[in-house]
Parts: sequence; structure tokens; C-alpha cells
Amino acid sequence: MRLFSWNIQSGKGCDNITNIDRIVEHIKSSGDFDLICLQEVVRNMEEYCAQEQMDQLKVFTRAFFDFHFVWGTGFSWPTAGQNVDGNQEFGNLTLVKTQALDHRVHQLPMPAAKGKKQMPRVAVETVLESDIGPLSVINTHLAYHDSHERQRQLERLTLLDNERKNQLAHPKKADSGAYRAGPLAVARILCGDFNFGTEFSEYDYLIENAWLDAWRVCNKDKPHSPTCGIFDSKQWPQGPHCRDFFWLSSELASTRMRMEVDEDTALSDHQPIKLEISI
Repeated sequence: MRLFSWNIQSGKGCDNITNIDRIVEHIKSSGDFDLICLQEVVRNMEEYCAQEQMDQLKVFTRAFFDFHFVWGTGFSWPTAGQNVDGNQEFGNLTLVKTQALDHRVHQLPMPAAKGKKQMPRVAVETVLESDIGPLSVINTHLAYHDSHERQRQLERLTLLDNERKNQLAHPKKADSGAYRAGPLAVARILCGDFNFGTEFSEYDYLIENAWLDAWRVCNKDKPHSPTCGIFDSKQWPQGPHCRDFFWLSSELASTRMRMEVDEDTALSDHQPIKLEISI
């Protein structure tokens, strides 16, 4: 299975040009993927969208017409501008090559943070078939301005996975209709822009709670390749560093995999990350 994840910064490249078509072309030229997870996809927000591409979701679903799509937005507000068709939305898009077994959108915590910037954020979960059984992939984008908010979001994601493991260990009574057992995932992958680096306490929190950093599984002690700050020194004055990850649940610890970072494209302030995993 081949997975691709990228914070596309609403299609805004490091040349300050916003063009979703360039993003589409780069993804298609990057390989054949079973799952494509994108963050910062925007609909009908003049602050982020090019005038000729106000609905970025529509651009992606047309370009990847042979994929199924799962869309999750943290909000859906009436449009403020004129000549805009549809609500203002900002979120994560997952494109699935085969039909998903299940999908849902989890709203992430947004605790009060006086005087700090915040936006409602989500985790988009897709369950698909794999060689080991149903696999859950969660596509997310965590808080940037408030570490407390980000920590709460990680706790929610960890709680979701603990619930999954408990349901596997203690199956519910199966019944008909909405009470059917449904496709319960035997393993989970988290991916996206986590807005923390390997030196942050949030990184340690995930390690301490049995999440596996796919880069470490593949590369042991080799430093992470940078996933942002390579081309955009204005937003990232600290220079190149890593804040985009694939995190694996403990069931995938012995699975063969390979991870790489595309360090060459400047079409976003973040770099695409890829995971090939034998499931």
C-alpha cells in the first residue's frame, strides 16, 4: 500500500503564486498511490483561493475522478464575498483509490486560548481494506499557535485509538441495522501536519503512548528529513525542519515499510511525504 500526505498551503507556492493545478500535476507525477491525504484544502475563501479556483475541493475531485473522496472541514460558514457559490470551508481531503469500508470526521478539541489565533480543526478517518484486515488512516492538521490546544488534540487522537483497541479486545454484541459490528480497524495510521518537531514534548507524548514514528521505524537514528522551511525562510526562520509525520499504531511495529520526503518541490511551504507499507 502506498500513501501520500501533503500540507498544500491552499495551493500557495513559495513563489507566492496560488495554483491548485500545479499541486495536482505534482501529485500525479509523484507516483501511483492508494491513498492521498491533503491538508489546507479550501473552499470559497478569498483570503486563500485564486479567483478562478474558489472551490479547491471541486478541482481535486475532478482531477482525481477515479478516486473516492472523503472531505472534512472544521467549519462551514456562509460566504462573505460576491459571486461565490457555496460555503466557506477549510479542511482535510482524503482521496481513496478503492471504495472505503467506512469514513468519519472527528472534530478536534479547541480549548479557550485567550489572545491566541485558533481555527476549528478535524481528523478525517477513512477505513479501507488491507492484507491484514480493515485499516484506519487518519488525515489531520493540528494547532499551530497553542501547544496546549495541540496537546489536547493529540490526547483525543490517542483516546480514539485506545477505544479501537478496547473494542477489538472486547467485541460488542452484534445486531442488525446500525447495531451491526461494522468494519473495525485492526491497525491505524495517523498522517499529516502535526505542527511540532521531534524535540517537542508532543513528540515524546506520542512515543510514550505506543505510537510509532514511521521515519524511525525505517531509518532508526538517522535525522528526519525536513518537511518544511526548505524554501520559505519568511514563515520558517528556523530553517529546514520536520513537522509532518506518519504515525503507526503498535500493531504495525514489525511491518516492512519505506518512507521518503520529497525535498525538491517548492509548490507549498511543506514537503510531500510518502509511505510504502506491506499491508
